[in-house]
Amino acid sequence: MIRRRTLLAAAAAIGVTAVGGTASRSPAEATERTSADAPGARVLGTVNTDAAFAALNSAFLISDGGQRYYKTSLNNAEKDYFWRQALDIQAVQDVHDSAPRAETRDLVTRLLDTFLQQNRGSGGLYDWNWNEYNDDLLWAGLAFVRGHKITGNQTYLNQARYAFDRVYDRGWDNALGGGIWWDIRRRDKNALSNSPAVILGCLIYESNGDRGYLDKARAIFDWLWARLLDRSTGGVYETMYADGTRSSGQSVYSAGAFVGAAQALYRNQGQGSLFDDARRTVDWVIRDRTANGIMTNGQREGTWQSEFARGMGEFVRENNLWDQYYDFMKRNADAAWSARRTDLNLTWNRWDAQTPRDDTRAIEAIGAVIMQAVTPVSRP
Repeated sequence: MIRRRTLLAAAAAIGVTAVGGTASRSPAEATERTSADAPGARVLGTVNTDAAFAALNSAFLISDGGQRYYKTSLNNAEKDYFWRQALDIQAVQDVHDSAPRAETRDLVTRLLDTFLQQNRGSGGLYDWNWNEYNDDLLWAGLAFVRGHKITGNQTYLNQARYAFDRVYDRGWDNALGGGIWWDIRRRDKNALSNSPAVILGCLIYESNGDRGYLDKARAIFDWLWARLLDRSTGGVYETMYADGTRSSGQSVYSAGAFVGAAQALYRNQGQGSLFDDARRTVDWVIRDRTANGIMTNGQREGTWQSEFARGMGEFVRENNLWDQYYDFMKRNADAAWSARRTDLNLTWNRWDAQTPRDDTRAIEAIGAVIMQAVTPVSRP
């Protein structure tokens, strides 16, 4: 994922029987279904996770008194910017989810507390209204709602709700049939200003049981499904402009966020078509966005595989689809590790070429860490 201030950058089949009904379930019921129906729901003993995570922290994590944050690059000690820092934090949360430990839980706490301090607006510690980009607030909201799940800190859930509510209030309208605008200028609605909103709404619902968030998440998903999903292939278009035209670009990261959105709703509503949507998009990436079976891209100023690694990991883990997808996941985890620069154990977004020994960015290094975290050493 890369940020341009005019538009999001455009990026360069397996059948399934529908399962489940259409009725919504409570968060407790959804949790029960996940643990009962998805063996291996927690990934333990993941591929090279500890080494990759240690390398990320050694290269980029700044400890300044009680503050913890990731710097921009090896040669730039400035904090990674708002949305990038949020994605960096989510990589830490992925590592924690793969094997929960006190030290990663404590790091999540310090990172989120520092994020609040470093990004406060004129309205105080919890004010992000200065940030005009709705996807920025959504990435941060996801880091905070996941932080609440890990730590139980109510402040983090409150901040996640703030992010969702602020984005929905200023971003959703009936233009183009619904959907959330990318920013306050209202020139385009994007996959990345909508898919993360679906995930965030579902996670808030799972945390507090407020059905309003689930209902809004479903409405956002329905717009995304109707306007930006290529239902014949599973690819996800990046952008719909205010005049109703649509970009042609389809990326791995937008596909990953869509998979995460479909799976989040499926986890809570059990509608078989949601499972089908997620699977179709996973299969599209494997079929149409890999080189010799490897996800790879020359992007240096953003992520590429991170959202897909997370979304696919959740989809496979929660639905026990290891037999179908483990080989692909393991192949990519191994490729990412093999492509690392061996002096620092950091991997860029090109998983089919050696990472150069130059000014590696934190944001380009997280995808490989996440891929390790979601991939078990052996097939569960």
